[in-house]
Amino acid sequence: MAMLLRVVITVLFSILLQAHAWSQSGADVVGSADYPGISRFSGARIVDYREVGDTNYRLALGRLQRVNGRVLAGREERVQGALTRITYEIPPGYSGADVFARLSTQLLADGGEELYRCQGRACGSSNFWANDIFANRVLYGPETDQFYLASTRAADVESPAVYTALYVITRGNRTVLAHLDILALSGAGHSEPLSAQVSTQVSTSEALLTRLQQDGVVVVPGLQFDGQDQLIDEGGLALLVETLLNNPQLSVYVVAHLRAEGSLDAQVERSRHRAALITTQLSEAGIAVERMSAQGVGPLAPACSTGSCTERVELVLQ
Repeated sequence: MAMLLRVVITVLFSILLQAHAWSQSGADVVGSADYPGISRFSGARIVDYREVGDTNYRLALGRLQRVNGRVLAGREERVQGALTRITYEIPPGYSGADVFARLSTQLLADGGEELYRCQGRACGSSNFWANDIFANRVLYGPETDQFYLASTRAADVESPAVYTALYVITRGNRTVLAHLDILALSGAGHSEPLSAQVSTQVSTSEALLTRLQQDGVVVVPGLQFDGQDQLIDEGGLALLVETLLNNPQLSVYVVAHLRAEGSLDAQVERSRHRAALITTQLSEAGIAVERMSAQGVGPLAPACSTGSCTERVELVLQ
């Protein structure tokens, strides 16, 4: 009985010490603040705060992995806007799962839209998230104890559209951290759905290959035609050549899309001509013709109704 009493007293004393240490550990870091409209987890304090300003943000929408020496997500987008980074330390007694559930529910309330989520080893290495995505090594922890959510928050006429990346990690010392990247797009009152505003372009052959393998299709950047269907910007050809030469197992459809004046048959034929022009140039660069098939669909497979995406060239995995 006396032994049990001593154990109980010891446990209670340890809890009191943790609570006292938490209460004495200080308030938020100087100059920090919660992001407007996003409430912190109860009792949490801000331990890192950065306002990056306007930046070309890398939004991870897939598992992180190392490809040819570079850390890439299975899918990732680039979004331009003002970035705010906030890291919260959660008071003792809460699990990472509890924290993630409450914060993700808040972010998706009132019109929020989920873009991607993962947890545990399905997210990839925590080291990649901490250093390559969030540039904050304190976020490193066991892979089994991590949670991630990428989402959007609906815009109104008074505030810009906002993208959020939430990452919750339980470190090796059992400290739970919740990190938020908030990217506010410039301007307000966007007419397109938020998910349609994310750039779909890739800039390296590794990223193009990853997108192609994951989604089966990727829009090729740096290809633009004039009104006579001649290439006036062929910067994307080098990217295509590099990808196909480095991956000889790939066979693809080169699919051109076009929305223009004229009959449907004429638009399909024009887009087919554009696709054939691309495959001809790829063949001249050393890509075997049997690995490619040129297809034109005119306006029959729209990804959107306005903007540059109505005229695009896609690589589709056979």
